[in-house]
Amino acid sequence: MLQNRALHNQSRPLVLVFRVEFFVVAILAIASLVAAWAVPRLVPTGLSVAIPVVWGCLFLYAPVRLAAWRAWRQVERAAPRVEDRRALGLVLLLAFGLLIWGLDWGLIEHSWAADELRPDWVRDVLHRGLSSGWYDKYPWMHYAVLAIPVSAFDIADRYAILASGSPASWAAQLALMRVVSVLMGLGTLVAAYLCGVELIGARRAVLGPLALLLTPVFVFYGKTANLDVPSLCWFGWALVAFLRIVRTNRLPDYVWLGVAAAGAVATKDQAYANLGLLALAIIIVQARRQASPKWWGKLRSALVDSRVLAAGVAAVLAAVVFHNLAFNFGGFVSHIKLISTLGDLAIVPRTAAGYAELTGLTLSLFRWSLGWPLFVLAAMGVAGALARKDRRWWLWLLAAPLSFHVLFTCVTLYVNDRYLFGGVFVLALFAGAACADLLEAVRWRPAARLAVAVSFVYALLYASSVNVMMNLDARHAARKWISAHADGRTVIALVGRSYMPRLDPPIRATVVNASLDEVTRVAPDLVVLNARFAQRFERASSPEGRKLMRALEDGSLGFAEAFRYRAPIPAWALLQYEAPFRGSGESPITNLDKINPEMVIYRRRHP
Repeated sequence: MLQNRALHNQSRPLVLVFRVEFFVVAILAIASLVAAWAVPRLVPTGLSVAIPVVWGCLFLYAPVRLAAWRAWRQVERAAPRVEDRRALGLVLLLAFGLLIWGLDWGLIEHSWAADELRPDWVRDVLHRGLSSGWYDKYPWMHYAVLAIPVSAFDIADRYAILASGSPASWAAQLALMRVVSVLMGLGTLVAAYLCGVELIGARRAVLGPLALLLTPVFVFYGKTANLDVPSLCWFGWALVAFLRIVRTNRLPDYVWLGVAAAGAVATKDQAYANLGLLALAIIIVQARRQASPKWWGKLRSALVDSRVLAAGVAAVLAAVVFHNLAFNFGGFVSHIKLISTLGDLAIVPRTAAGYAELTGLTLSLFRWSLGWPLFVLAAMGVAGALARKDRRWWLWLLAAPLSFHVLFTCVTLYVNDRYLFGGVFVLALFAGAACADLLEAVRWRPAARLAVAVSFVYALLYASSVNVMMNLDARHAARKWISAHADGRTVIALVGRSYMPRLDPPIRATVVNASLDEVTRVAPDLVVLNARFAQRFERASSPEGRKLMRALEDGSLGFAEAFRYRAPIPAWALLQYEAPFRGSGESPITNLDKINPEMVIYRRRHP
């Protein structure tokens, strides 16, 4: 009876939270409907944007609340002590702050984030339905997820509240799409915590997600509408199931592994490469548990084991649903054909020396993605797993980065920081384990704890550099300069559509190709260049871009440089000292250098 009373007392705050949430949701829904009825007569721009934003949040509420409830139940089971869960809550709070900070960076039609999904692409999925043969270079599933909040703007457009293609609507749609990445980033950290519980127990498990959070790639892609963090979220939950299979061999974990693995691949195709050798690892682990005296008998028994078959069936059925094969099989086939014809990515020759160079580049990318302290701690964690017999099973985690290197990097001969997200996730877990060992050290305890504290402070400054660069981005200063020196009659030429500042009415700009003849035909008063992006003209096979650059620089086109600026970054923002951010050209191995490029404006000389 006392136990039942204790459980009842524990559930009372939860019931109160649910009631408050329901009340807030109901008030928002009613208020937005009333405002929608009034807005055609009132026509306030702020309110017309706020209405679909509220609707989009309401549409997200139910699936997000359900996913959060299921995830937190997993946390409560894995970490019964409130103190352990409180530590995770603090990390999630820090993550929310770091991911929301800079969310408004580049909210324009041609986003400053490379390969970010566009609202009109998502609305295209919405308009064409489920059986229209839709396809793109990315799979269907995450477009459908993003269509949940974006559909609110489609409704607002239909009822003449806000045009879905207007700049304000575009920015609001992209912001909500980015919010989905923030939410899935938080889900990824919860998955990392559960992985940490399996490895080192609930008390220190929070160190793994903290290490993952304090990486520049996570802070950047956790706030953009790219597919990388959503795919990583699915991968993280697949890894939770994988570790539980290795430890406890329960059937539900096999099923969840199949579902989560299918979700990762259905979000971004490249995820297959992280999971390929994990499937082999599962069979090996299961084979070692079989009673047959011969290895081939063990292997045969593992392959027909009901748990392994359940994982395979779950993966296939989930893939059918996540790829929408029942209603859009033709679109899926077209998608596969499209990605099979994408251009050659190779950055090294297909020779032994090329593979060695690619492997070294991969290791260097892991180093700069994590930063020196966390990279060293990850190496210590791997070394500790090698040295201690009771931790050898941890090494199965390395199957994920090794799988990606073998099945993707060495096949395409290309590597990029965001492609290595699965490996960064795994190394963050090893770094967290090494930190836990240092905190538990008996000898040299003060020095060990100081080393952990210094490492995380360094990582915080290193990762938050991304947000500082976003806030100080040179395109903000370029926009202010143009606003001060131009009006509605000024002819402005933007050389290239990508990565340019937002220009507000009445100022208008014309996008021109990097062509001397086209700039001469437009006859602009101002020519705006993204100096880092303009480096592509130097590498292009066509000489037109190089001719334009030379004519602008030497003044032969009749222009003089009037503005050149790249925002100075505070000395404590440690990411700026990495090689991709020091030079003036684009880096082939990261897109984080798209932040704060040098902007140059040329002004026509008048006699």
